Formats: sequence, structure tokens, C-alpha cells
Amino acid sequence: MHRVQPIYLESDDQTSLALFHAAGQGGSNRSSVLICPPWGWDEVASYRTRRKWAQRLAESGHPTLRLELPATGDSGGTPADAGLVDSWIGAIAAAASWLKSAGGGSPLVALGLGLGGLLGLESLTAGAPIDEMALWAMPALGRGFVRETRAFSRLQAWQVDDDSAELAAGLPEGWLEAGGFTLSAETMESLAALDSRAGGSPALRRALLLDRDGIAVDRGLRERLERGGVEVSLAPGVGWGEMVSHPERSRLPLNAAERFEAWLDAGRTPPGDAPAGRAEAPVAAERIELSAGGSDIHESPLILDQPWGQAFGVLVSPTADRVPDLVAVFLNAGAVREIGPSRIWVETSRAWAGQGVPGLRLDLEGIGEADGPAAGSLRVADFYDSKYQGQITAALDALIERGVGRRFVLVGLCAGGYWSFRTAVADRRVGVVLAINAGALRWSPDLLAEREARKAGRALQRHWWAKLIRGDVGLRKVGRLAGSMLVRVARSLRRLGSRAVGRGGDPLSAGIEADLDALRESGTRVVIAFSGEEPLGHEVMQSAIPGQLARWPETALLDLPGSDHTLRPIAAQVAVRELLDGELARELAPGAVPRSR
Repeated sequence: MHRVQPIYLESDDQTSLALFHAAGQGGSNRSSVLICPPWGWDEVASYRTRRKWAQRLAESGHPTLRLELPATGDSGGTPADAGLVDSWIGAIAAAASWLKSAGGGSPLVALGLGLGGLLGLESLTAGAPIDEMALWAMPALGRGFVRETRAFSRLQAWQVDDDSAELAAGLPEGWLEAGGFTLSAETMESLAALDSRAGGSPALRRALLLDRDGIAVDRGLRERLERGGVEVSLAPGVGWGEMVSHPERSRLPLNAAERFEAWLDAGRTPPGDAPAGRAEAPVAAERIELSAGGSDIHESPLILDQPWGQAFGVLVSPTADRVPDLVAVFLNAGAVREIGPSRIWVETSRAWAGQGVPGLRLDLEGIGEADGPAAGSLRVADFYDSKYQGQITAALDALIERGVGRRFVLVGLCAGGYWSFRTAVADRRVGVVLAINAGALRWSPDLLAEREARKAGRALQRHWWAKLIRGDVGLRKVGRLAGSMLVRVARSLRRLGSRAVGRGGDPLSAGIEADLDALRESGTRVVIAFSGEEPLGHEVMQSAIPGQLARWPETALLDLPGSDHTLRPIAAQVAVRELLDGELARELAPGAVPRSR
């Protein structure tokens, strides 16, 4: 089975995580590939697809390195860092130098995706030993990227609502939020100065320029490359939008991938013709040293062997004083890798390590860096499979065996919130559950259909009929609505039948109450937080649970700002950080009784 080597590379004052895929058999004379990632939501959505592409390249004989830029993913840094654009460019140059050395000087090709392409071009002036480049959906101008990102930000649902100003609370003046990720005023100013059309001729032999789903490649960039003697090829880049749409739906566009690979294999640059690049390649490290709240911490990848393959995690630890036995485990936010929504798990786990609490950010089967199905092959219900609870239990076992700790705080969003709750019910070592926008607390095969059925109420609304008559509602949506209405009727009949035979009530809600009873008896702290419009939030608030909270004194139901499931509005992110930090403070307060069952 193909294995990946995680490494940390230093460049100036920043450290970046990179993931190396060694070439399969017959790759000794083939070019190496450095994948320069896009930014923001595009980077998150396409992560597992980029992993699949790297595996595909390595298996065909091309050593491949995936880079995570500073202040993104699991690399060091934050969006507030000064000189971030220079750090991004320097990180690409350092990664290129390391890969050039690892490949024995064989030709090096950079695959630049989105903003990563523009930064890759700029890295040539920083000494990156790149021989050839493939650029897909690359913005020709940095100011064009900023302008497009700003336009996207304005179109977000929470920006057009009446409370958009409230949901932007906490965003520093002059900053920009798009898709839950931020650019500082300084970073935008630096990006705006980048111009792929200007400057001298880049030292490249060949370049492949792929359009973005039919949006033509910039003519000025093409002309600059050709003036410098670069052999330029053009190709359609169909599938970009599909690749960066959503982590659950992202797929590798095979047509674009095959065009790149055919171009790659047609070029075979002789090793002696390659630019020299840097005198020395950076040394790859196995862990990253950081500072959090004035305390030294470190983190490193943790590979966990399980019967189905390998789970992947990042373990962050205090370098000195540590809280005895306590460990935080951050679970996937649905299909989002272990960095969490808008990188909140990264920043929170590092802050907590600075207070003496180790943390594990965990990827489970088929998610992020873990083994399992390819991106786009799992559907919503698949993330609620009972196998994940066993995988989490195995991870807790591994942490105990390694002496990391014995008492656990579980943090999760979406399916991760569900897993955290279910694991706490079953595992006496979990003392605190922080479930945010959980998709469920108990799973039923009919649950998603029942939720769709509730939407059938729209058919009774006058404005919906008006939209149907105008033709604003497509036939597919009408079909889904009709199906939802049938499910709703069937569900109602089942409930009537249950009441008729004396069973009464909603068995799913009754089961949750029983779970809360069990957690109360064991002294487990349970926090369940919801943004607006969350299906589970609606179900819980319509049940008898809110009226009985005195029955569960260690259980809290909390509201979060906005209605975005993945916490993209800044106000929601601030609220969740405060919630998490407040619960840790509660756990660490003098006189607090350790929650170990």
C-alpha cells in the first residue's frame, strides 16, 4: 500500500508541513512534482483530491510533494503574521529545493493550483529550482485574486442578510473573510502587487497553462512566457469547480489530470539542464516547534495502525509543564480534515497545549490524510457509520499506551459532534463532550429522509406556489418535494401506530434522554451547541429535553451566532473559540474534580 512521509520544512522564520509520496518502481529518471495548493476554502475542499492525485503521480514514477503554506493547514503561523506573502513564496522555494535534492537532481515540475500557481511563479525569483510549471486556474494578477475574493465574500449568505455586520464582528479593520478564511490588510496589499505578466523571463523550459472551466488563460502571461523562450502549451481545465466545491463532493477531474500527466511525460528534461537553485536544501524535521501563550509547544504527525489501514493525526504537546492525564481529541468536521472548520482545531489545540493540555487532531477512515475511500465517494450517511466510534476508541487506547493521558475531552463538529457524544456514552474515559452543530445524537437510517420530509411544509406556503407557477422551481426539486411529502405521511402513520399500541413519544428522543441520564450518572460534562437552522437543534428544541435540563445539571444547550453549519462567519468562530476555551478553563479551575469514569 502506498505510504506518505510527513515532514516539516523551515524557510526564514516559518515552518511548513509537507507530505512526500515516494515514486513507485521505475521512477528514478522521472521528474518530481511539487503541488502548490490553492488558498482558503478551495484548499480545504480539494485536500483529499490533491492527495489522490499525488498518489497517482507517485505510483506512475514521479516523486511528489504536497505543501501546506504557512498559516494554513498544519503549518506554523497565523493569518495575522507580517510578511505572509513572502513566507508563502519562501516556503515554495524551500519545498522545491528539498524535493530537488530528494529526487537526486531530476527535473522538477511545479503544479500550481489557483493562487498556488502565482506564488509558484514568484518563487523562481527566490531561488526555487523549478524546471517546468503547470498552472491551473491561476490568477494572472494578485489584485484580480483579491478582487474576486472580495466579491465572493459579499455574496456569502451571511453577508447579504440584515445581520451581516453582527456576524462580521471580530474581524479586524481592513481584513477580509471569505469562506471562513481571512486575509489581513497587509497580506492583501502584498498580493495585489503580484503580476505574472510583468518582470523578466522566468527560467523555465516548458509551461502548461490550463484554463478554469472554460475561462481563458491570461494572454499577457502566455506572451511573457513565450518571449522568454518558454515552450507554452494550452489545455482545457474542465473540472476545477467540481474539485474545489466541497470536501464531500470533490473529485479528481480525470481529463485535466490525464492532460497534465501526458504533458509531464512528454518533456523529460535532462538532469544536467536543470537550474542549480539553492546551494543547500532545507533539512526535513519530524516535528515543529511553536510558541503558544508564551509557552513552548511542539507537534508532530501520529500514524495509528488499525485493521482497516492507517488513521492519521497530529499530536500537539506542551514542551514543559503538563496537566496530569488530561488530553483533548479533536474529531473531523464531517469530511473536513483534522484542522477543523476554518482551522479552529489547529489554533485551539495549540492554545490548549500552551496551557499544559496535549491534543490530538484526528483523521478517521476516508477523511483527510487517513487511508480509505477516495474523495467524493462517501455520502452524508456514510459519516455516521458505527465503525467510526470503534476507530475513535482505538485512538484513545493508543494515546494511553503512549503515556499521553488517560482522561479525554472530545471536540467535534457535524459528524464529529455525533461521534464525540456516542463515544462518551460508551467509553468511561471521556469526561467532557463538546458537540458543535452535531448532525445527530442518535442515528436512524430514516433520519435524513425525515428531515427532508419536514421541508414539505413549504408546499403549503403561498410564495412557494408562486415560484412554482413562474417556473423558478425546477422539476427535480418538485420531485424531491413530492418524495418528502410521502415520507412525511409514512412517518406520521408510523407514529400514530406506535401511539396506538401504547409505545408513545418519539423513540429517538427517548433514546437521547436515556443517554443523557447515563452521562449524568457518570458525571460527564456535555455541551451541545447549535447555529441557527440546524436540523438537530430544531429536533432537540421541539422535544421534551429543554424543559427537563434540571434533570441533567452537567448538560448545556447553547446557541451560536448565525446559521452557517461550518462556522464560517467570524462571529460564529469567535463564539466557538470562547466556548471551547471556557470549557477548558472550567475543567482546569482550582478545586475542579477530574471527570474520569
